Amino acid sequence: MVPKCLAIIPDGNRRYAQANGLPAVEGHRRGLHNAREITRVAFECGVEHVVFWGASESNLNERSVEEKTNIFKLLKLELRQRLFRTEKVRFRLRGAWQEHATDSAIAEMARLVEERTAKYHEHQLTLLFGYDGERDIEQAVQKLHELQVRPTRQLIREHLWTAHLPDVDMLIRTGVDGDPHDSDAFLPLQRRNAQLVFSSLRWPDFEAEHLDAAFNDFAGRERRMGA
Repeated sequence: MVPKCLAIIPDGNRRYAQANGLPAVEGHRRGLHNAREITRVAFECGVEHVVFWGASESNLNERSVEEKTNIFKLLKLELRQRLFRTEKVRFRLRGAWQEHATDSAIAEMARLVEERTAKYHEHQLTLLFGYDGERDIEQAVQKLHELQVRPTRQLIREHLWTAHLPDVDMLIRTGVDGDPHDSDAFLPLQRRNAQLVFSSLRWPDFEAEHLDAAFNDFAGRERRMGA
């Protein structure tokens, strides 16, 4: 048994680069390549939704201009490649990333990729960029206020950036050096019953065999569903 909705916080790209004497951008680049591979394997195993937290809003606020520029270059590269891929994967980019991007072409590329892949439903990939869970709820409530509708839990969820996502079954966080933790209210309404997996491996070192081990562990767990 594998999770239907898998969320991943791929932590440790910069620490991987530092440990290997590489510039930070190379850590992010290798992290991107690994994200492609892990996503492919997850879909082959039967996962329907894969969610990657590419960058939190605080991540982007705290990065130097040079590092942030390099991160957005990698995002643009990924979008460009997805425009021409033949894989049948629906792609969505969500978050407040446009407030940080200086290249206006990225928004148009994201729109084109989402439009081109909208017909696919079996496999769906969501990239959260400039994402903060509290900000997501805040903007949903603001939409309801503009519609003059009284907010309810269900209506808030229906107006999130991440409204298309089902409940998360498994959340994997890598790069945990003895301090398993949460941050920036990641998917606060969808991860309420998620099984948590923490790995000390930095994200570029997290390979298919480690994903398989996580799935085997998941299959043997008892889902308490909030109990």
